[in-house]
Amino acid sequence: MGNLLSGVNITSELGEFLVRTEFEDIPPKVRRHTKLCILDWLGASLAGSLEPPTKIVLSLIRELGGKRECTVIGANSKTTCLNAALANGISGHSVELDDVNELAIIHPAAAVMPAALAVAEHCGSSGRDMITAVALGYEAEVRLGMAMNPSHYEYWHPTGTCGTFGAAVTASKLLCLGREQMIQALGIAGTQASGLIETFGSMSKPLNPGKAAQSGVLAALLARKGFTSTSQILESKIGYCYAASREPRLNEITKELGVRYAILRTCFKWHASCGHTHGAIDAVQNIVSKYDVRPDMVEQVIVETYPIAVSVVGGKPDPVSSSDAKFSLNYCLAAALVFGRVGLEEFSEQRRRNSQVREMSKKIIVKTGAEFANTVLGSAKVTVCVRGGRRMSFKVEVPKGYPDNPLTASELKQKFRGLARLALPNSEVEKIIARVEHLENMQVSSLTALL
Repeated sequence: MGNLLSGVNITSELGEFLVRTEFEDIPPKVRRHTKLCILDWLGASLAGSLEPPTKIVLSLIRELGGKRECTVIGANSKTTCLNAALANGISGHSVELDDVNELAIIHPAAAVMPAALAVAEHCGSSGRDMITAVALGYEAEVRLGMAMNPSHYEYWHPTGTCGTFGAAVTASKLLCLGREQMIQALGIAGTQASGLIETFGSMSKPLNPGKAAQSGVLAALLARKGFTSTSQILESKIGYCYAASREPRLNEITKELGVRYAILRTCFKWHASCGHTHGAIDAVQNIVSKYDVRPDMVEQVIVETYPIAVSVVGGKPDPVSSSDAKFSLNYCLAAALVFGRVGLEEFSEQRRRNSQVREMSKKIIVKTGAEFANTVLGSAKVTVCVRGGRRMSFKVEVPKGYPDNPLTASELKQKFRGLARLALPNSEVEKIIARVEHLENMQVSSLTALL
C-alpha cells in the first residue's frame, strides 16, 4: 500500500464498471458498431490464416497436441482455448488490415477478438455475451493506451501490452467473473503484458497480439480458480502504468466510463499496410486521380508527416520482405503510384521485385512536417514533382476509414468479402456476414462453425 497514490483506486473502479455492465446497458449504436468490428477482424483473420506466421504457429500447435475445443480460423482445425487465442491473434494481425484506435495508437481487435472467440467457444457463450465482452475489452485497452501514450509507444507495442489487458477483460466477462476476480485478472494480465516496437516488420509483430490474447485468456482462467495478483496494477507507483510510461494520465482510464465508449472511435483500415502510411497513401491517390499522374512522369515525391510515422515507416526504400514492405512508406507510396492501390497483392514477392516500384521507391523523401509535430496518427502532406518542374500537393488530415472519414457498412462488407474469399468459398462468406449481423440472436458456436 505504500506505493499506492493516495485516494486513487483506478483498478477497482474500472473492474467494478466492467463487472456490472451488461448487454442492455450498452447503447444500441455501440452494439451495432461492435458487430462491424467483429466482421472486420474476421476478414483480416481469414486472410491472415494463409500467411507464413500463422502457418508456422499452427504447425507447432499441431505438434504439441492437446484438447480440440476451439476453432483455429481458416485451418479446419481445433485446439485448446489458449492456443486458439494465440493462433487467431497472430492471423488477425498478419496482413495489417485489422482496426486501429488513433488516440491509443493500438489495434484494439487484435487481442480482444481472438480472446473473445476462444473463450466464447470454450464456455458455449451467446452472441449477446460476446458483443458485451468485446465492447468492454475495447474500453479497457483503449483507455489504457490513451493513458500511457505517447511515451509508451517509444519502446512498447500497445497492441501487445494494452491488448493483454483488453483480452483479459473480454475473457473475464465471458467467464462471468465477479469484481474481485476481475481485478485479479487485470493484475495477472499486467505482469504478463509485453511487446516491443523493435519487432515491427518481422513475424514477431503479429506474435505480440497473439501472446496478448493468450495471456489475457490465461489471466482470466487463473483468476476464476482463485489465482492472485496485485489489486493495484494500474495505479501503484511500481505498477504497470508507471513502469511503462513516463507520465501516465490515469484519469483517462476511468473518465466518463459508460458514457463515452471507446469502440466508436475505431478506425477501419483500407490499405494493407501499417497505419502510419495511410494518410500519405490517400494523398498520393488523390493526386494521381486529380492530375492523372503516370509513374513515368514522376521525378520526386516529398512526404511531410508526423514524427512517429517518420521513425516507424520512414527511410526504408528497399524493404527485404512483405512484412518489412508494410512498414516502408517509400514502398507503399511507390506501389500506390505504380499499381494504383496498396492491397494485399501489392506485397507479393513479384510486385515487390517490380523494377518500376523499386526505382520509384528511391525517389521518395520522407521528413517531419512542422504542422504535424503533435500528431500521433494519420495526417500527411505529399508533394509530387513531375517532369517540367510542375509540383502537385495534397494534404490529408483524416485518412479514409477513420471515425471522421468513415467507411460505410457497405464498404466494410466489401472489404470483408475481398479478404474472406481468399480462404473460404463465397457461399460461406455470405453466411458469415449474415450471422454477424444477427449475432445477438444466436450462439457464438453457430458463427465459429463457418470459420
